[in-house]
Amino acid sequence: MNEFFYSLMLLGGLSSSPQMPFWATAGQYGIMPDTPGALAVISAGTEFDPSRTLQWRFGTSLAVRSDALDSFELLPDELYASLRCWKLDLDLGFKHKERFFMANTAALGSVSSTSGNVVWSANARTMPGINLTLRPLDIPFTRGHLQLLGSWGDYATTDERAVRGAWIHNMQAFLRLNIGPVSFTAGVDHNAVWAGYSDQFGKMPNGIMNYLRMCVGDSGRADATLNDQYNVLGNQLGAERFRLDYRADGWTLSLQHDIPYDDRSGMRFQNFPDGVNTIAFSLDRKDAWISDVAYEWHYTMYQSGTMHQREATEEEKAAQDPSIFHYGYIILGGLDNYFNNGEYASGWTLHGRTIGNPLFYPAGTRDGSWSRKGMTRGVENNRIKAHHLGISGRLARVVPYKLMLTYSTNYGTYGKPYNGESQKDKPWGTVMETGLHQFSAGLQLEIPLGRTRLTLLPAAYLDRGEVLGNSFAATLGLRFQ
Repeated sequence: MNEFFYSLMLLGGLSSSPQMPFWATAGQYGIMPDTPGALAVISAGTEFDPSRTLQWRFGTSLAVRSDALDSFELLPDELYASLRCWKLDLDLGFKHKERFFMANTAALGSVSSTSGNVVWSANARTMPGINLTLRPLDIPFTRGHLQLLGSWGDYATTDERAVRGAWIHNMQAFLRLNIGPVSFTAGVDHNAVWAGYSDQFGKMPNGIMNYLRMCVGDSGRADATLNDQYNVLGNQLGAERFRLDYRADGWTLSLQHDIPYDDRSGMRFQNFPDGVNTIAFSLDRKDAWISDVAYEWHYTMYQSGTMHQREATEEEKAAQDPSIFHYGYIILGGLDNYFNNGEYASGWTLHGRTIGNPLFYPAGTRDGSWSRKGMTRGVENNRIKAHHLGISGRLARVVPYKLMLTYSTNYGTYGKPYNGESQKDKPWGTVMETGLHQFSAGLQLEIPLGRTRLTLLPAAYLDRGEVLGNSFAATLGLRFQ
């Protein structure tokens, strides 16, 4: 068996407001207390040995959380077994998704606001499932210049949802071009929420044939809702990703464009210029004052336009089949409404937290009605402009730290803007929109205590703004490993 690791962390937090600030809980896999409280996490497992072809490993991370919402709650953060054979990894159970643009240490997480993935960040709880990953595979006759990589997985939702017992399918497919120190990666991270039971629509389509239709993006049959019969089966969404890496002697520079989509118009780039644009720099040596930096510009205002459809002219209507779903209208493809859905009304959330970009606040955030204990009805804020800066390194070349600074202007959604007149169904640019401003900051430290196996974990967080309000919080933890 590979080398065994284990750790125990104890942490407590206080806040000036009923809710902890944004960066105290965002990007923490949904296990941090949302209100002042305490957390204990015990982790253990093994790692893969790169020199071996066939091997297995396991991992477990169990958390006990106590805050104003729960006296005590046991959370399975990770609980998985993995098998590696050649270029394939098979994971079964609760397991974290891969993160990118990492901070100085793995425990500090990512310096990216989305962990490098706009559609599946580290912001929500893990789900039980099975996932098969293809690590970079050289395509024959390309001498390693062209590689294929990706994954295929299915997961069960475990929270209270508008469609109970829904499943989530995930498929990633990427091509990577390597030329000397430069690599270019492009592909798609596609997801679908499907099956389950809805009080409004009844039993949603399931079974092997519907699974195959969902996987290929086909429309629903007679047992599906009218919307799914016309469009695609289930709530299908994802991201198209383009990334350029330059690896020099001792450092790496990365550029990434991560584009969310929520229907066919987004997949056809009709939602340009929406996306998260990242520039990241990382030193191989981690003993510098600054070793890892990421700057991100978020823009998700357009969403393929302000109108989903318009009335057809008499000539256009005469050319249409009266039996089609949109008879009398011309589909324009706008109002993508990222991470929301009509039938699957909980949208792209899990246990009250957004699965993807954490700057897309879940419904009930601004008015204070949000709670992870109840049913979440999607996100209330998916039209944003935001700047994010993440910095990590080692203070005095000894103490690992991570600083997160995020300034956003938030507009709500097309249908329910936070402020002023709605842009919906009006020509683009004809409405002067006014967003709500928000600033969030977080500073985390890892202070080694002499030559012991103990690490002190102080942190401070701040929110100032018109959506999350004003608050300050501090946490203090101790980790043994």
